[in-house]
Amino acid sequence: MFLPEHYEFSCPVKINSGNRALEHLPFELDTLNARKPLIITGKNAAGRGLVDIAIDAFKDSGITIGIFDGVPSSPDLKLIRELYTIYRDRGYDAIIALGGGPVTDAAKVLNIVVSGEPEDLEKGAGHNMIKKPLKPFVMIPTLAGSGYETSRYAFFEGRTYSSHYLMPHLVVIDPRMTTAEDAMTTAGASLITLTHSVEAYVSPEKNPLADSYAFPAIRFVMEHLVNVIRNPRDSNGCLALANAHCFAGCAFSGTAWGIAHTLGKAIGEACNISPGVCMGIILPHGIEMQHSRGGRHISDLLLPLAGSDMYAETAEDLRAQKAIDILLDFQKDLFTISGGVIARTLEGAKVPKEMARDIAKKSVGYGSEIVGMDDFLKIWEHAWEGS
Repeated sequence: MFLPEHYEFSCPVKINSGNRALEHLPFELDTLNARKPLIITGKNAAGRGLVDIAIDAFKDSGITIGIFDGVPSSPDLKLIRELYTIYRDRGYDAIIALGGGPVTDAAKVLNIVVSGEPEDLEKGAGHNMIKKPLKPFVMIPTLAGSGYETSRYAFFEGRTYSSHYLMPHLVVIDPRMTTAEDAMTTAGASLITLTHSVEAYVSPEKNPLADSYAFPAIRFVMEHLVNVIRNPRDSNGCLALANAHCFAGCAFSGTAWGIAHTLGKAIGEACNISPGVCMGIILPHGIEMQHSRGGRHISDLLLPLAGSDMYAETAEDLRAQKAIDILLDFQKDLFTISGGVIARTLEGAKVPKEMARDIAKKSVGYGSEIVGMDDFLKIWEHAWEGS
């Protein structure tokens, strides 16, 4: 097992997962000295009856809750001002985010504001600019996430916030909340999870604690995503994927951004398509480039990707290439079982080829320490063609 000469890792997230996990929420809030939480969510969760399930968890608890179900797909400053006024004037003392993606980003940004002053929103942007703990923050995930829910990151109006204080104090994973939606939504979130956990596992900043989160995240996605796409009613598979999303966010927060994350995020933003699918397409090609550069941990990746039997059966000098081949085959499997909805190449995802240089330039601007402009363009070429 690899032990670096020096590493840092912090994960304040407590995870409660299992049947009727929501019913423990009043007790958990009490341990956080919270008695009046504001639940924020979007219309999708409300329309699917998830808000009613969350409300029932507080029955007979004596806790007063508030509900705001109007978080849009792109939260803005007007929304945060509205939520800040509601939170302050009605005396709430905690935030519960029901759902993922924009809901979680809005909750994290709101927590910056209600934990200090409104101007802290501008001061807090950037890396480690939030200097003190925030109000109690609980996350109730669904499968329609962005992959950043448990991470140290929030993205809001073009700004990136990065602080361990943004990570939720508690995540409650209840199978009633983690039912699968359409194939693209489920795959998009899970491929971000796979990318974050794989790249954490082979990162130059790899460490034993990040590995402890990345390993089960990889295993759960590899074991369950294909089955959940085939059978969205696979409740155990959906629960495993929700757990994987949470684990990967913690691993991602303790390591550097990788190639597939960086380029996939840039493509998704520039082309308004699923960043998760883009990351999944790019991932094997990014790992292959790391391997060609002497990446020392690539062969280790075979163990979480394929399990102990295949790892033991494969010669040590063949394990890295086997891991890359498995990632390529996994993307092909998703393409096949989804009837082509989940693309296996950037061309298939309808990414304009002529945008390659501009997007690669933006990727370099994200600060990847692993590759430069020419490297991103080479990876793009392989991912666009699927070669």
